[in-house]
Amino acid sequence: MKIACTGFVSEQAGSVASANALILRALLDLGHEVTFFSKPSFVDPRHAVGEHENFHFFAVVNHFQDQFRERVERVPGFGFLAGRWDAFSYNRLIVKRMNDVHARAGFDVILWLGDYARGAVANTATVSFVQGAPGSDARSILKYYDEIEHLNGRVFATRLALLAKMRLTSLGLPPFSPSDLIVVGSPVSEEILRTRYRIAPDRAASLPYPIDLDLFSPQGPRIGPGLRVLWLGRIVPRKRLSVFLDGIALARKQGIDIRGTVVGKSAGMGDYEQLLQRPVADGWIDHVSHLDRSQVPQLFAQHDLLVQPSEEENFGSSVAEAQACGIPVIVGQTNGNRHYLCQRDVILNSDDPSELAHAFALMDARKREGTLGDPMVSRAFAVREFNVTAVAERLQSLLVRAQSLRA
Repeated sequence: MKIACTGFVSEQAGSVASANALILRALLDLGHEVTFFSKPSFVDPRHAVGEHENFHFFAVVNHFQDQFRERVERVPGFGFLAGRWDAFSYNRLIVKRMNDVHARAGFDVILWLGDYARGAVANTATVSFVQGAPGSDARSILKYYDEIEHLNGRVFATRLALLAKMRLTSLGLPPFSPSDLIVVGSPVSEEILRTRYRIAPDRAASLPYPIDLDLFSPQGPRIGPGLRVLWLGRIVPRKRLSVFLDGIALARKQGIDIRGTVVGKSAGMGDYEQLLQRPVADGWIDHVSHLDRSQVPQLFAQHDLLVQPSEEENFGSSVAEAQACGIPVIVGQTNGNRHYLCQRDVILNSDDPSELAHAFALMDARKREGTLGDPMVSRAFAVREFNVTAVAERLQSLLVRAQSLRA
């Protein structure tokens, strides 16, 4: 299959970009020919795929808009508009170049990794493997407005709410029509696409991200007293850090020897890290703003379990990575990872901290009784569900399905 591709790919960046690097290599190993279109200064996947004979790179640079953005990007307001203009012109140029090369090379399918397709290529099926259904962060900003106002003040909260409302309009939502098939990381996001955005059932599908199973592997269960729990990710309203903190506080009141580690920092939400300065977090919460990806497996080995109470989570890569390292996880009721759990893991039925405290008590009892489970059970599940070959083969089937929708 001849695939034209663009999107976010990097071995060193975030979980989605690194997963896309695995997917790109796997598609090439399956015998597909991939032509990747991007601005080298923005995304350059050549380091990730090496000298693969079936890989071709096509540089796409909107020189004028790109240079203009660099000159004014630090100017408040104006820099934001210049950035949007740069992105708009870049995406238009990507689609134009794809059409130009398609006229000569004849692609079988177009694949956008990590983003919604911004245009169509003549008579060719388009698949967007995206980071989730849009608007999840915007909806959480409006839902937890009072919490944001309390932490950052009314002016900041009002401005953020206005941006969130704009994000949920046609001006802020990504285009759906260029994609023949939209692939998201979990059935949770797939259901949002179908119910909230009216995407036809045959135009939506779900597929988990692959995990680097060589990097993320068991280092043995944690040996030591007490329960040590980990929270890993951006500190934003949707991730529900307050539920994690309050759940630990309640568990400690019940006499459980529990400590927590929070790894992450606020992302565009003002000083949301103030949650970690509350009295309930004093003395038993460690905070690390940033940790290199290569150090995460060792971090898992220092904890008994990972907690991700997020709402509308498409696919939490850190959850799958924890499972690959052999530690159990606790996830929220609308967390997409609830569809990818083994018998050692727990799903919360609400965002009530008392329910999380109950889950902590259950895990603590299992640890003291020696019934927390074999780490290799979690590992075997992760190997089966998240290995890159299996994910790439399922994506390959979805590419074929998209072609049939065009037939």
